[in-house]
Amino acid sequence: MPTTDRLAQLKAERQRIRDASQRLLTGTSACSNGKFTISTLATEAEVSRQRLYEHHPDLVADFKASAGLGPIPPNIDALQQQLADAREQIRELKAREATNLDQIKTLCAVITELTHQDHAGNLIALPTAGPRPLKY
Repeated sequence: MPTTDRLAQLKAERQRIRDASQRLLTGTSACSNGKFTISTLATEAEVSRQRLYEHHPDLVADFKASAGLGPIPPNIDALQQQLADAREQIRELKAREATNLDQIKTLCAVITELTHQDHAGNLIALPTAGPRPLKY
């Protein structure tokens, strides 16, 4: 359990980070280049970047949100169009698959019938066409 001194130190550190964040966002940085980065926030707050990430992730998230450093929101319309296109392609592929399965069933039936006819001796082998003589 942290002692009172450690709690006071942590509280002071959090306040330094909040103050540094505010200075960066208002363009009045005191000891950094003023860029909207976590490294700059750490420098401005006089804490290590690692400590910032490990002990104050909520303040990092707040700074990122305020500075616009979060993920770029996707274009909803473009994603919906991609989804519609993908669904249409799936429908086409399913239709093609159904056609292919029907053809496979038909060919299997033909092969089965030919196999039965061959075993029964009912098939006549046709002569294979050899090379044709050249006519002059």
